[in-house]
Amino acid sequence: METFGRGCLWLILGAIGLLVLAFITQSTINIPWFIFIPIVILVFWMASKKRKK
Repeated sequence: METFGRGCLWLILGAIGLLVLAFITQSTINIPWFIFIPIVILVFWMASKKRKK
């Protein structure tokens, strides 16, 4: 459960970062699904690796 929480935290922080970037540049940021899904998998993989240390 700790891995899931850490992964979700990083995804939320990334989304907030993109929201701030879009607000500053006053633009729309579109992320295609074939880029978004590997990023989600990578974030949870990294979160699981941190727990084992």
